[in-house]
Amino acid sequence: MNDNVDKQPAFEQNVAEASTRQVTPGQIEASIPITPNQQEAEEGANAISLTEYASTPMPSPTTPMPTTMALAGEDTVPETSVSSSPTEVGTQQSQETELNPLDAPTEAQPISDSTLPATEEATATDVMPESPSASKEDTSEDTSNATEKAATTSGEPVAAAATTPLSPLKPQVWAARLHLSIFQSLTRHQKLSLGLRLLLVFSILTPLAGGIVYGLSGLSTYNALHTHANQGIQHLQNVKSLLSGSTSQNPAQKTPNLLNPQRIQQAQEEINAARMDFTSAQHILDDSSLVHLVEANFSSYQQQIVAARQALRIGIEATYVGNDALTLVSKLAPKLHTPLLGNTKDPLFTSTDITQIQQTLNQLQPRIDRIATEAQQLQISALPLSDKQRAQAQQYLQMLPQLKQGFSLLESLAGVANWLLGVNTPRTFLLQTMDRGELRATGGFNGQYAEVTVTGGRVSPITLKDIGLLEYAPDTPTSGQPAPEAYRSWWPFDNWGIRDANLSADFPTSAKIITNLYHTEVKRDIDGVIMFSPFMIQRVLAVTGPLTISEYNETVTSQNLEERLHYYQLDNAGIRRSELIEHVEDPAQARKLFTSRVEKALMQRIQNAPVNDLLQLATMFLHSLQTKDLEVYLGNPQAQALLSRYGYAAEVDRATTHDGLYIVQENVSASKASQFTRSIFKDTVSLDAQGGATHVLQFRLTYNQINSVYGLDTLRDYVRIYVPPTAKLLSGDGFYTNDPLCGGGFGTCPRDGIYSQQELICPPGQYEAGASAPMLNDPYYHQWHPLNKIGEPSSSQSDEPGRAMFAGYLVVPKNCTLTATVSWYVLPMGTAPYQLLIQRQSGTFPEWDLSLLPPTGNCASLSSAGTYFNGTLTQDQSFQLKSPQQALAHDSNCYPGPGV
Repeated sequence: MNDNVDKQPAFEQNVAEASTRQVTPGQIEASIPITPNQQEAEEGANAISLTEYASTPMPSPTTPMPTTMALAGEDTVPETSVSSSPTEVGTQQSQETELNPLDAPTEAQPISDSTLPATEEATATDVMPESPSASKEDTSEDTSNATEKAATTSGEPVAAAATTPLSPLKPQVWAARLHLSIFQSLTRHQKLSLGLRLLLVFSILTPLAGGIVYGLSGLSTYNALHTHANQGIQHLQNVKSLLSGSTSQNPAQKTPNLLNPQRIQQAQEEINAARMDFTSAQHILDDSSLVHLVEANFSSYQQQIVAARQALRIGIEATYVGNDALTLVSKLAPKLHTPLLGNTKDPLFTSTDITQIQQTLNQLQPRIDRIATEAQQLQISALPLSDKQRAQAQQYLQMLPQLKQGFSLLESLAGVANWLLGVNTPRTFLLQTMDRGELRATGGFNGQYAEVTVTGGRVSPITLKDIGLLEYAPDTPTSGQPAPEAYRSWWPFDNWGIRDANLSADFPTSAKIITNLYHTEVKRDIDGVIMFSPFMIQRVLAVTGPLTISEYNETVTSQNLEERLHYYQLDNAGIRRSELIEHVEDPAQARKLFTSRVEKALMQRIQNAPVNDLLQLATMFLHSLQTKDLEVYLGNPQAQALLSRYGYAAEVDRATTHDGLYIVQENVSASKASQFTRSIFKDTVSLDAQGGATHVLQFRLTYNQINSVYGLDTLRDYVRIYVPPTAKLLSGDGFYTNDPLCGGGFGTCPRDGIYSQQELICPPGQYEAGASAPMLNDPYYHQWHPLNKIGEPSSSQSDEPGRAMFAGYLVVPKNCTLTATVSWYVLPMGTAPYQLLIQRQSGTFPEWDLSLLPPTGNCASLSSAGTYFNGTLTQDQSFQLKSPQQALAHDSNCYPGPGV
């Protein structure tokens, strides 16, 4: 084998030369090395030698081949000629033409054995002998055309005869015989190498060809998916374009697009088209074998395919929701063409309408739930969307929890809709405004009121009245009336009535008190109480637009609403202007008239608002319920339970599964000083190893009179701190005691401070309490009041069931800052991770600095800095710290407790 390897380059060179120039068979034979193994194989294979073949001259192109052939050679055994099949013979004879040898190409042209005629037999002088590797089965099959064979021992001649003349042999046949002989001359190792190379080429080309086919199929599948998805999204965008727009945006438009029958029909057609596209895309993902192949074998695409399926399911469910909702709207649209709140004669809703609404909501509820479930699992980043489309999708998905909650609320309210909308019996609700300038427990002083009647969904016109005209009139039932027993110890005024009835921070409690008082004072029963602050009115104006009060030549916007109201209510110049415009001489009466005109103009705007704006207002009202800028109490227990269930009842949290804190301020100064007061709270909560919490609260009131204040200068705030019932007071300072210190009849207060820890900081020389409104049991009636000593909260008796309370007065002269401190301990409240719920009082924007610290002895938890919040609280908010681990004994002093 080594000799053959060494000779291989020469062999390849000779073959290359033979393919480029004319050579004789003898030269070729001489150039081919013969190994001993090959020699033995040839001797045993009955093959004719190349030497004999080389001595055979080429036949004449025009002379028929001889009909006999005689071969003689040493140590050879003759082989019969091989005939081709009849089919191949016929084909070859019909295609071949005679060629002149002088025209033959110099290069050998390959040709298969099938080109030889089946009826021809070669002679020793005219035809190349058959390859030694020719199959014996081929030589024995066509016996009718073969010569009779005779065999002798080695060295004896063999004679053969043919009866059929041969046609001239083409050069291609000679070249094919030549190449075949060259292949047969390869060693077994060389043949194996060549076969492996061919197999390698085949193995590369076959997957490549398959990949091209699958690639084209994949491209077609992707294009189909992309087309259906984009078309479906475009249909939904068309729906938005068809239904968006309100009459306020386009005054020439008489009917909102949402109530236009033609647009509703077009929108439903677009929704149905979108569903068809989404469904087609879904079928491709579910039924395509290529998609299943990719999903099973390419993990990088699995996430995208899963996300696409989820997105399509969301889209399909959304189209059903939209179609059902529009079907309901189309049935109600004729009633909704007129202003919803403006006509009190014809009912807006009947019992049949309510039933129909309930049925539709019941159909939509499971679809909304499925959409929300799919949305929670959907990964938008895996979808082939543009940045803009991805941002829009993210925005819509973020709205789903609110949509689901709102839809669930609507479905629940449908059960009490007949009562709430006054379908069979009219309902009357007491409407009250809250002035946060004189802060009260529910958000502000209730200076004005109105009755609102709802009949069949239609709301009666609203006219606000001054509560003072009712309760300060002669022989009023409130004359000399004390506050309820729970608040009598600290409420300082007599003649207690509706205007002061919102003493409880738990709105349902205050609303029940007001309901009873209204029955006593006005002799009318009401079905509920509604209170709202100026902040909610600002949000309404942001939707409806500015209000023009022509009598005052004023334009009220969401930005200047509170300032304009206070100008005409509290500023002497504004009150006088109201007297001149309204032609009244009583300042107390004149100061509320501008507010009444604003309210009347606002209600007219709402009553005539288009449906689009009313839908925005409904969303705004829900948000205001969460922030307690709108508070609602309903006399129907089922309806009130729904408000409580969804967190819209403005209740005091009484849960015992988590820590809680609710700070409630009550301005009892008979002034509007609260609007100029900042409330700054800093609470540091340290947890122990058992899960108990130690609170150290700093309470700071900064009172700076920016403008003139209606009423007296000194702010008197009664502060109540509600905590869990297991809380124990540890210490406190800064609260008023009954011991006078200086001022009034007790000598002049020091110029630069009166308390040792600087709890009260005032401009030099202004440490004076000054005058006070007439209070019950006031020892300084009609005198200047002194500043008293300070200490712990004066009361630990709670006025709210299920809550502990620490309370007392904080007295702050104008342009001064007072700091009070309270510390308490809350026992562990279960095994769950520590949570603290801080509730926000309506009408306030307290500034909070909160720190939740891990157990002081647990150094293992110091890798976490705890929880920290610094910002303005706009609604109730929950904070959480991980569950404390058991403290290590040797680490008991590794973490010092926080200081104040």
